[in-house]
Amino acid sequence: MCQHASDAFTQGSFAVTVARPKRTSLAVATKTNSAAAAQAADGGDNKRNKNPTTKWIACSSTKEMNRAISEYIQEGDIVAELGSQLRESSTSLCEAVGPSGYAVLVDIERKSPNEKKGQDRTSAMRRNGDEVDFYTDRSTFVETKSFEFWRHALFFQHDVKEGYNALVVDMSTVAGNDLELTCISLVKEFISLNAGSGEYDNPCRVVIVKSKSLHNLARRLHHAQRIISGSQPIIEERGTSIIAAVGVEQYRQTIPFVVRKGDVCVEVGCHLGTSTVLIDEAACQHGKRTDADKKNTAGGCVGLDIGPSIIRSAQKKYPLTFFEVGNGFKTGEISRLTKKHLSKLDSSRMLDIIYVDIGGLSGPEGLLEAVSLLSSITNALEPRCIVIKSLCVRRLASSIVPFSDVWREMNGRAVRARAAWEVGGIYQYHLSTYPPHPASHRITAYLYAIAIFY
Repeated sequence: MCQHASDAFTQGSFAVTVARPKRTSLAVATKTNSAAAAQAADGGDNKRNKNPTTKWIACSSTKEMNRAISEYIQEGDIVAELGSQLRESSTSLCEAVGPSGYAVLVDIERKSPNEKKGQDRTSAMRRNGDEVDFYTDRSTFVETKSFEFWRHALFFQHDVKEGYNALVVDMSTVAGNDLELTCISLVKEFISLNAGSGEYDNPCRVVIVKSKSLHNLARRLHHAQRIISGSQPIIEERGTSIIAAVGVEQYRQTIPFVVRKGDVCVEVGCHLGTSTVLIDEAACQHGKRTDADKKNTAGGCVGLDIGPSIIRSAQKKYPLTFFEVGNGFKTGEISRLTKKHLSKLDSSRMLDIIYVDIGGLSGPEGLLEAVSLLSSITNALEPRCIVIKSLCVRRLASSIVPFSDVWREMNGRAVRARAAWEVGGIYQYHLSTYPPHPASHRITAYLYAIAIFY
């Protein structure tokens, strides 16, 4: 079944009604347990939400996206796909939802490739006529004139009762670019349009996105509570780490885990300078700065704020700490004002640590602005780590998962399960072949326990 979303503007109100099948009690119980576990691990970000937060799965390739579909899409789901090529991903999706589910497959109008079908360069591209017999019992294919019409195709042309359970997006295919801001904006708008009222306030369980830029962000973004508790390590090889905190207390609790002696640091939005002083003490070679240390520029922190009166108050309150009037959205200004006081920089980077506490980014809104600032700081200054006090960014950190990490964990579990099976077989063979000996049995049992738990 193929439709054109743009036809609805000229031909009237054609719509397809899709009802979501009922869930089993086991699935409902699993969702409830997962929500409680996520709330405990993330410091209560979802405390006020009746339903679990939508999980964002960021994939870097088509292979990862297909694996994610198999892992997260359930039989009976109602799923939307943007950038559908009616190839591997669409097939995996329709197989996963089964005959009791439904998929709305959307893509922009495009010309068929000139090359013969099956060649490597064009084998993943859709051709005219492919939609005629493509899982017509459980899917609808919709072509739109341009990317902007995806909203009409999913929410106005199709009356999907109680909302979609999942979204699958190939960003470069449907949007023509792979910018993280475009990706985040699309996902947030989809979730907002998909939200209902009553029992199904948040029907969307998972969003699977193929986007290298979003995958890169997901690998570097950390929830502050996970860093403080030690449940998640900072992997420097991945590039600039971003730690999202909420509240002044959690913001300052990250300092011992992030700042090292000799680091060159800056706090953007320092206000009266209390946090700046704590960062400075952690980075200064001799701890608390003295008059002699003010001339020692090997490590420390510079506080920046856009308000001249605030900076004057900070300088009066903490005369031994460096403060300057500066705009955090101007990366060149951050670098110049930091060099003014801390000139002995590590040759490998311009700055080591940047703390960000900007009022307009601290609340639940402003995610796009916050990500834009983080992206500009990362690209221009390349610090080792950025700590930002922002509820909207911490919520993103709670939701987004790089699928490469998920796949690595799944493979690790499979290896441990195989090791346990093999050691278990050795143990059974040992019992059946040799006479009982308590010491040897204890050794084999010990190896069995290691294979299972480690």
